[in-house]
Amino acid sequence: MPLRRAAQARTQHVPQQGSPIPEQVWHRVAADELVGLVTEVFVANDLPPTRARMAAEALCHGDLTGSPSTGVAELTRIHLPLLDNGSVRPRAEPLTIADRGAAALLDYRRAPGLWAVGDAMDRAVVRAGRYGVGMVSLRGVGAFGRAGHHAARALPHGMIGVVLAAGADPREPGVRTNPLGMAAPAGAYPEFVFDMDTAAPVAGGETAVAGFALLVEVLAGLLSGVADQDHDTGLLVLAIAPTTLRSADGFYRAASALFGSLLGWEGGTPIRYPGWHEAQQLEQCRALGVPLSGPVHRELNALAAALGREPMAGTR
Repeated sequence: MPLRRAAQARTQHVPQQGSPIPEQVWHRVAADELVGLVTEVFVANDLPPTRARMAAEALCHGDLTGSPSTGVAELTRIHLPLLDNGSVRPRAEPLTIADRGAAALLDYRRAPGLWAVGDAMDRAVVRAGRYGVGMVSLRGVGAFGRAGHHAARALPHGMIGVVLAAGADPREPGVRTNPLGMAAPAGAYPEFVFDMDTAAPVAGGETAVAGFALLVEVLAGLLSGVADQDHDTGLLVLAIAPTTLRSADGFYRAASALFGSLLGWEGGTPIRYPGWHEAQQLEQCRALGVPLSGPVHRELNALAAALGREPMAGTR
């Protein structure tokens, strides 16, 4: 019996205890333990260990940064079903279609998007280290989680990361999305990480929105070759090494000035830029544990049991 169905069978027989509304009960589990369990689940579904770890980190990103609806709650709802039905191939190797030094076009051949988009960013970072900018256009990936997480893989290298995606949502064929993720060093302040999961509708005569949607379609759809496909997603992954254009000291001083100028108060409410609250949430989760809803906590423990693991430790 596949791991997902075995876990569901166990979940159906978990006794309901405590609050009469268990969905309102939250448990905190150690961040490393959560990522470790999800990694083992992916390994059990035939992902190589390195891919499984990258995929687990991408999936848990939502829970660690305060967006649980895009976190591990999607494990059994989206990612394991895609692996079960063969829509995603856990060991698919990317095919290089074109390589022009700073830019490349790759077909990931239905590899797990949680790993593939991060892998593409890592490739873009290597190219940016050599040329100052690295661009990877890609297609043929499964659901990839939050674009901002993959963009942020450029940050440890002191680079700016951008991820654009266009085409059909691999989770719901026919539903078109235009995700955007961007990450940049912020000098002395928490890193800037912007994540827009779905672009606003084009209808209604909104010229700016329509222009942005077309920009994403051109850069992510036309370049990758999925513009005429009904059930595929094309992405543009970009890494920029700013210190190839100006001094590191000058760039980081300017970044500190820019992002510091965005901080303030308005009507007793703090004004913060994207990435600030996420950095605070991440720090809290690493110190106190990651909050999981009652149903998600039970589901993960059912998966742990199917793997022969002890339940995740945690407190309410």
